[in-house]
Amino acid sequence: MQFTDHPKRRPNINITSLIDVLFLLLTFFLVTTSFIEQSALKIELPSTENSETVKQERRFVLDMGSNGEMSFDGVGVDKNSLVARLKGAIEEINAGSGLVLRADETISHGNVMTILDLIKGAGVRKFVIATVQSGK
Repeated sequence: MQFTDHPKRRPNINITSLIDVLFLLLTFFLVTTSFIEQSALKIELPSTENSETVKQERRFVLDMGSNGEMSFDGVGVDKNSLVARLKGAIEEINAGSGLVLRADETISHGNVMTILDLIKGAGVRKFVIATVQSGK
């Protein structure tokens, strides 16, 4: 009796379904992830009821923290360096979407007005003051 010797087959793993699952997971995480712009400073914005919603575009952001620290586009600045940075980016700010001032609600009105005066003195023509809309 003669036995036929079958050549050994290598095990074959079909990974097509695994790739499909990975693409589904990737799609799920991309769709459910929220892209929120985070500030370098912890800021509690004041709330308003009669504010306008501004279309989100590329904007320059000036954050003012509750203890007086400031950051311009994520980089810490003081009053003197703020004016220099604003003057250096003035053409982009005025040609683009402007400057967003995000001041903590606990900052005194006088400090905010001082910074607004610096902003206007640097030549910024387009700026908005950020608030959160209170629930009605």
